[in-house]
Amino acid sequence: MSLTIRKTIKLTVLVLTLASTPAMALKSDTEQPLHIESDEQLADLQANKAIFTGKVHAVQGTIELNADKTEVIRDDKGQLKEVHAYGNPVTYRQKQDNGKIIRSQSSVLDYYPQRDLVVLTGKATIWQDESHVNGEKIEYNLNTQKMKASNANAQGGRVQSTFIPQEFKKTSDNK
Repeated sequence: MSLTIRKTIKLTVLVLTLASTPAMALKSDTEQPLHIESDEQLADLQANKAIFTGKVHAVQGTIELNADKTEVIRDDKGQLKEVHAYGNPVTYRQKQDNGKIIRSQSSVLDYYPQRDLVVLTGKATIWQDESHVNGEKIEYNLNTQKMKASNANAQGGRVQSTFIPQEFKKTSDNK
């Protein structure tokens, strides 16, 4: 897998953490206040679950998430267990340390921090500059840096990628 794709996917995942993986964002992003606006916010303290519905807009530093509904689930110790964002589409945007912007969109964005797993489902696309990868489902393991993109017949059964040579060269030089 190319360095550009690894960086793009790794950084896109931060939308799901909203604060838990400093290596993926501008270092200052995770130290910034997290602001969440929505039409309704619910908390189930016994289940360790918070639900934000209706035009969810979350911002932390340069991180920006938009969804119709977002669920945040913590384990019994208060550690982040799962984040699920749903939308038509769920969108994410973030500035990287190198100044480039990472964007993604999908119908569902799932993050499982204890397994280092991010899953984008439903017309999933990740962009960095003009380079992008899209498919019905994109899975990425933050620890192993392995990605799997797949597509259902509903989208023609093919995964599509576009890589701009000049962008790849700039990213490769900035290892």
